[in-house]
Amino acid sequence: MAEFAFAAGAIFAASFVQGLTGFGSGMIALTLLALMWDIQQVVAITAVFSIVLCVYLAWSLREHIRFREIWPMLLGAVIGVPIGVTALTELDPRYIKGSLGIFLLIYALWSLFSREGTGQKIRRVWAFPTGLFSGILSGAFNTGGPPAVLYGTERQWSPHAFRGNIQGFFAPCASFTLCLLIYKGVVTEESLTWNAKLLPFLIVGMLIGDRFADGVEPGPF
Repeated sequence: MAEFAFAAGAIFAASFVQGLTGFGSGMIALTLLALMWDIQQVVAITAVFSIVLCVYLAWSLREHIRFREIWPMLLGAVIGVPIGVTALTELDPRYIKGSLGIFLLIYALWSLFSREGTGQKIRRVWAFPTGLFSGILSGAFNTGGPPAVLYGTERQWSPHAFRGNIQGFFAPCASFTLCLLIYKGVVTEESLTWNAKLLPFLIVGMLIGDRFADGVEPGPF
């Protein structure tokens, strides 16, 4: 019962944040669930849920998606995702979990001490390497958000454009990742059983977060 309650709380929190901001579910869910489950099982569970979250949000935000902004990112992800999935399935799980910890620490420190904006947009040439790095993280950890978030922030997307473009990128990226995880045997009957058990908490958290998203002002966002 305690295991189920912890997992349900983690999935609810992750989906709420994803619905509110358009990203973050993978980092929250993976970080918490990896405390009690094997990293491959956690990636399998969160990868399935990513499809639900990203497809729903991409559809609801479709009018805000600008494919001119995200298509180079998608090209990078096509190369990056297989690299990440290969790392997940071939490397020692201890190294994978350790790499995840280092990555999360670096991202947290960057978030705390990042510089103020210069008022200048980053050039679109950075979209491809952003998609590549995001794809690697998606394949290995299902946490491809940070590179895309940093890129969108530096491109100075508005809140609606940010959420729309991020989901327009994440939805196909998550689909490709899940296909490779199924092919590699990472998604199992056990992981799918947990998906079925936790799905109601994912849906409720996602809908509540999405409901509150429209009330968030650009500055706080």
